[in-house]
Amino acid sequence: MQKIATFFISKKKTIFILFLLLIWYSLFLIRPIDLTTADLGRHLKNGELILQGNFQHLFQNYYSYTYPDFPFLNHHWASAVIFYFILKLAGFIGLHLFYILSNFIVFTLFFILTKREAGLGLATVISFLILPLAAERPEVRPEIFTYLFTTLFFWLFWKYQKCQLSYKWLFVLPIIQILWVNTHIYFFLGPALIAAFLLEKIIFFSLKEIKKIGLILILTILATLINPFFIRGAIYPFKIFQNYGYAIVENKSVIFLEKYGLQDPNLLLFEITFSLLVLSFVLLLFFNRRKGPFRSSEGAKEGKFSLPLFFLAAIFSFMAWWALRNFTLFGFFSLPILAINLKNILTPRFSLSSLSFKIICALTTVFILIFFLSDPDRQINFHPTLGLLPGNNAAAEFLQKEKIAGPIFNNYDIGSYLIFYLYPQERVFIDNRPEAYPASFFQKVYIPMQQNEEIWQAQEQKYHFNTIIFAYHDLTPWAQKFLAKRIENPTWVPVFADQYTIIFLKRNDQNKNLIDKYEIPRSNFGIIPNQ
Repeated sequence: MQKIATFFISKKKTIFILFLLLIWYSLFLIRPIDLTTADLGRHLKNGELILQGNFQHLFQNYYSYTYPDFPFLNHHWASAVIFYFILKLAGFIGLHLFYILSNFIVFTLFFILTKREAGLGLATVISFLILPLAAERPEVRPEIFTYLFTTLFFWLFWKYQKCQLSYKWLFVLPIIQILWVNTHIYFFLGPALIAAFLLEKIIFFSLKEIKKIGLILILTILATLINPFFIRGAIYPFKIFQNYGYAIVENKSVIFLEKYGLQDPNLLLFEITFSLLVLSFVLLLFFNRRKGPFRSSEGAKEGKFSLPLFFLAAIFSFMAWWALRNFTLFGFFSLPILAINLKNILTPRFSLSSLSFKIICALTTVFILIFFLSDPDRQINFHPTLGLLPGNNAAAEFLQKEKIAGPIFNNYDIGSYLIFYLYPQERVFIDNRPEAYPASFFQKVYIPMQQNEEIWQAQEQKYHFNTIIFAYHDLTPWAQKFLAKRIENPTWVPVFADQYTIIFLKRNDQNKNLIDKYEIPRSNFGIIPNQ
């Protein structure tokens, strides 16, 4: 009876701590949807067209009038279908909830695995450390499927390695890979995860395991061919940056962003977590140097240096140093790897069972205080609102109500917003897919036309712009200079502005009635032109 009582007390304690951790996670994760800067609008339109039987946008730019026939591989088409289906079923609130709950499921699976391998204390303390990193990408994006599928791959292989799961379960992985290759471009991580475990078997020359895991790896690689583009789709992750003419913050390295001066506390948090990860492997090697530092799967209970965990740590650390967008994956995988390493370091020297519930609470409280006090200007900016930001669709409603016509000149950020609300009535000048346009278009047309009035005039004559629609929180130097010039220029009249978007109409007979009705005095704008 005492054992049963202890079991239930332990379960309640775990559930309570998990609940607190999810609240902590939500403080960073829950952000209302802003379609004016997100990719989501285009994904939803993709899903709508696919369900209508229109597949042209899978192979070409399609939404733009500048390069409608430019070849393009829509590598996340299936996620678009899922997103659109959820939108029709439950609206933007339901779609937002799906994304948040999916993130919660991913973290919960990692937490449960970590708790079983390293204990509740280490799982809790490290979770508080990594969850802000895991929430680096709060927008509703197709990469949520990568988070889910990497978790399943790791979970199944870890359970198999611990002899807690039959080999037959690994044949689920090629099936998951078919879904993965059609939902997000990071599907290459599936074979990479398998290879991390296979490489250990090769090093220890476990022939039986090499054959078994090798078969799963081959089947998983073959599964990547099951996509609308066959081999081109399977190798697309390694070719996408061959035509990528526009720099995006999320694709920049940690070193670049620090030099650039990006104000993101997660940069420091990543470096701290990475340092702890490296230190944990170094200490494991040091403490086990006399016994032989490495272990095979058969020696999993020896508490030595785990080669698969080391390979995975190397993969996700490199990805995180390489691009900000990979912080989430690094955060999730750091949880079990760091906790297991610390357990293997501390268990022979300390009694982790003495790490009581009160000590756990004290340690996490201290960490939270240090985390925020180290940056007094940090704000959680927690928004309990689900779905769209208030008034986020006001510009679209204005455009639709007044039947404002193109050709439209728009900035990069707002392209997907316009695709969602205006297609097929209007096409965009550009949208937030650098790979869908020639690299030269960004470098020789899009950016220069915002910096140089002569180039702008030439492009205006070429495309005969009637409307300018801009997400004016675009902080690129060329965008701010361009907006200042348009405010100064009497040819372009501001007729709509809210906290997200500004709309200009060209002063001509076609727009005369709308300008008379909606013209905004230029004195209302505080934009200071660049000198």
